[in-house]
Amino acid sequence: MADANLKSSSPVTERFMACESATRWTDYPLHRTPPTQRPIPRIRLMGRWLEQAGFKPDSRVCVHVEDGKLIITPA
Repeated sequence: MADANLKSSSPVTERFMACESATRWTDYPLHRTPPTQRPIPRIRLMGRWLEQAGFKPDSRVCVHVEDGKLIITPA
């Protein structure tokens, strides 16, 4: 019989999530046409694994942008 309290011996260090689409209103251009919505990328992360990585609820994070990647650390 399997133990219900087993913990993984090695932590998961890689996760895959979707880059969602959100919309944001554009500013009025100079010729005064009404604003339009345009899609922008959005990434939402959540889970106990973030807490295990040192992120606390309601805390700030630092996002460092490099060529083709984001590095997110607790601030």
